[in-house]
Amino acid sequence: MAQANGNETHSSPGMQEELKEILRQAEVDFDRSEQEMYRPSTDVVLYSGCFFARRALHHYLYYCYKKFGGPDADKSPHDLTIQEMASFCAKHENRIGKIDFDSMHCSRSDVLEEDEVFFCNDVDKVNSCKSLAEQMRQIVLS
Repeated sequence: MAQANGNETHSSPGMQEELKEILRQAEVDFDRSEQEMYRPSTDVVLYSGCFFARRALHHYLYYCYKKFGGPDADKSPHDLTIQEMASFCAKHENRIGKIDFDSMHCSRSDVLEEDEVFFCNDVDKVNSCKSLAEQMRQIVLS
């Protein structure tokens, strides 16, 4: 399998490219969330911070799910929930099992589509979600 740090293992070139693209999207979303949350609190657009933090988290989990050969890895990421992917990935990576995803207030709503309107309207809740994405990011990039 491909690893985030660029070391190659035994996956097909197509899978390696797909994993790189998933990781690239996760990084873009994470950066956008981080930029939003670093603004002064009066200027933060919570919808953007929430949306991109949750989407980054979803992509980091999807990256691991695909890497570990999840049973529904051929499905669209839109068809997999954060809980499904986290449960599967925790069986293959102990560090993921130590992350408390219960702190997410939107665990049943995965935001990947632009038309999704659910978001946390509280800086602390959005920062909590961004922290989850950051924990997954550290695991993926290590």
